[in-house]
Amino acid sequence: MIDQAYALRNLVKDKANYDDDCLVRQTPYTVAITSGKGGVGKTSLAVNLAITIAGMRGGARLIDADFGLSNADVLLSVTPRYTLEDVALGRVAPADAWTQYSNGLKLISSGSGLDSMANIDGVTSVELMKAMLDSASGGDIVIIDTAPGIDDSVINLLSHANEVLIVTTPEPTSITDSYASIKVLTQANPDSQITLVSNCCANPSQAGAVANGLDVICRRFLGRSFQRHEYIPYDSAVGRGIVAQKPFITQYSHTPAASWLRKLAIKLTERERQWQSSRTIEALVEA
Repeated sequence: MIDQAYALRNLVKDKANYDDDCLVRQTPYTVAITSGKGGVGKTSLAVNLAITIAGMRGGARLIDADFGLSNADVLLSVTPRYTLEDVALGRVAPADAWTQYSNGLKLISSGSGLDSMANIDGVTSVELMKAMLDSASGGDIVIIDTAPGIDDSVINLLSHANEVLIVTTPEPTSITDSYASIKVLTQANPDSQITLVSNCCANPSQAGAVANGLDVICRRFLGRSFQRHEYIPYDSAVGRGIVAQKPFITQYSHTPAASWLRKLAIKLTERERQWQSSRTIEALVEA
């Protein structure tokens, strides 16, 4: 893994040197999606959100960084030619490793059952993400689907994202694990921009109760909390899409879950626009 990390650092360094002459280089806006525990709809949200953003903007990227247990490609019913392992081992250049999906969406998977990916360390995982992000288009929004939990490799990825979506459900175990994720992440990076996504809720009132309760606990014991809260309702169309290996946002586009997901996508694209604008203004002021 040391050799992989060395090769990846060189990739990133070479790209940085190439861009030195640019006054303002647009960089991808990264949205990492995680959860305290598995089974809360994290990957389904990542896949359908990426498709929605791609449809709105004419392109987006999806990185399945659930190292060793990727399944975004399964939900999309595609078979990628390359994985992140191929990039890490130098078998393919980052720019050539993406798999083209519809509506301008491009995907890269970390593969399933790959020992080298399952045991990746935090430093190498970040270098790998940097290499892939440098191969993306400057104005892209990149959705990163991480593994659940608070492992070093997960927290390292979350700490470097522009925004983190933590997915929870109304179940007490999910809420407890979401608190743990927020705690560890804010310790690693106090400036993390966190959006709590209450998934599979019966109605907005239940979602609000989940968010308010977690917010009170975070502020009491951590002195800080998440910045935003979003809601995705329980919708049987989501499960039907998973079984059929077809994204619900395209197959059942008029369902409640699809409607709320589009609202989330609009807010994310607006935050990306504001972020790119602020970077441009800062660069012009410093020039």
